[in-house]
Amino acid sequence: MAYLLDANALLEAKNVHYGMDFCPAFWRWLTVSHADGQVFSITQVRDELLDDVIRPWVNAQSPGFFLSGDALVEAKADEIVAWIDRQSLLDHVILQFVDSADMYLIAHALAHGHAVVTWEKPAAESKKHFKIKIPDVCTAFGVHCIEPNVMLRELQARFVLGPIHEPYEGANLAKISKDEPPRTAAADVQEALLRSVPTGTD
Repeated sequence: MAYLLDANALLEAKNVHYGMDFCPAFWRWLTVSHADGQVFSITQVRDELLDDVIRPWVNAQSPGFFLSGDALVEAKADEIVAWIDRQSLLDHVILQFVDSADMYLIAHALAHGHAVVTWEKPAAESKKHFKIKIPDVCTAFGVHCIEPNVMLRELQARFVLGPIHEPYEGANLAKISKDEPPRTAAADVQEALLRSVPTGTD
């Protein structure tokens, strides 16, 4: 089983938990985990990642990071559309979903036995006719749907402090830190200090 990233898993990481300026290890980990065959996304998600900060990282990934569809994915997408048509939803809600990256992300996962990684929450009962949510469709089709922090734990990711001068692949630090003066790296001092700090995880 591989893990397929929704756009919000990447954008929320950039904006909140794993900013590219202060946690480049997360972005390197994604690249390495993809090379290990564990982490992917899809081309439709790639096309949503237009932010000036994240785009250099997107462009630096190997072509295989963002998967294209195949005949099996298209067949599963048709199954999802047929299921949605039976849910008594408003027409514009259906059209919005079937044209979205969300549907193809789920179709990829369903076709090839992968997990979907997203921060999206199931719709409240009162909202289910007005918005189709990824976790609800995943539940209907038995697709493993988890939040990014769960993926990190399942893959036993660890982000250990290191030299502050090492950017992630594809970084554009001029854009990321354009309002900050250049910072002097002190990796040797930092590493010595870290060795003396108990982490409680060793």
